[in-house]
Amino acid sequence: MGRAHAFLLLALSCSALALAACGGEAMSGAAHRAGAAPAPRGIRGERVGGEAAGTARLSDADCAALGRALRGQTGRRVGVAARPGPPLSRCRLSGHGVDVNVYLDTAHAAHQRYENRIVEQAQFGAPDPARVPHPVAGVGTPSAGEHEASWVPALSTLFAVRGNHFLTVAYAVAGWSRPRRLGAASDLARQAFRLGG
Repeated sequence: MGRAHAFLLLALSCSALALAACGGEAMSGAAHRAGAAPAPRGIRGERVGGEAAGTARLSDADCAALGRALRGQTGRRVGVAARPGPPLSRCRLSGHGVDVNVYLDTAHAAHQRYENRIVEQAQFGAPDPARVPHPVAGVGTPSAGEHEASWVPALSTLFAVRGNHFLTVAYAVAGWSRPRRLGAASDLARQAFRLGG
């Protein structure tokens, strides 16, 4: 099989996966015969009424705690800029050679947005292994295959979900290897889930 043919098959498979994740799946044969309509979906594929918004957020104090944790990881001083209002709170932690952004999304259908983001990243990142999501254990909601947390090495970004809390940690430290950044981002994400929970 030629390289172009293999890439086309991969793209078609990813497109089908993305369509299913975005709510484009067909009704089952039994539901179709019974005349039942598929469950309603929002514009991002979310299950309407199935995932309520939350009020959790990363407060100013939470961001300060994350800043202290980052200083402990890197040994470098960092400034802290917080935007604590839900449903999308943000902590920017930056200093010499360090730029870390932590986002906590608790809006309606946050879990579905996580799933959509991972499918889109897999689709558009292929075939480069550094651009596709890699499952990460012990960060998101425990699940078979650890698919509730994913690291994209080329973006130096960890995406994770616990319930309806979707966390993104973009972790850049000059001179650090990707595995070292992943370990540190995972530790920071676990702390952020505890703080913003």
